[in-house]
Amino acid sequence: MSENINKIIKKRRLALGLTLKDVAKALNIAESTVSRYESNDIQNMGIDKISALAKVLKCSPAYLMGWEQSTNSIKESVPLTSAEKEHLLKYRQLDDKGQHTVSTILEMEYNRCTNDYLMPVAAHADNEDDLDLLRQDLDEL
Repeated sequence: MSENINKIIKKRRLALGLTLKDVAKALNIAESTVSRYESNDIQNMGIDKISALAKVLKCSPAYLMGWEQSTNSIKESVPLTSAEKEHLLKYRQLDDKGQHTVSTILEMEYNRCTNDYLMPVAAHADNEDDLDLLRQDLDEL
């Protein structure tokens, strides 16, 4: 692991508002291992570890290696407030049903606030899982 990779890992983790514990949990490794990645104590990280870490850090393995300048993430094109980051982190911890519910409400509120609230909102299912979620939403109404 080159000297710059550890700095890239830490910078990216902090930019996403993730703790060492968040990254460790996502990778199913010890928090101390993530700390050792960032302090450059681990110098020979396997490609499988780099790939998994890149996924958690929402960037490409090439970005982590210092071969690319862009993470190709939404963060670069749309700056997020701390409240938006908090919402996003919570959203990512929801199960499929929770994410579906949040997305449905967000779409309804977006339409209301953009004066599109008179436009019908169609419920559709692209697959059986979506259909189950729609049924659950309707049952709860």
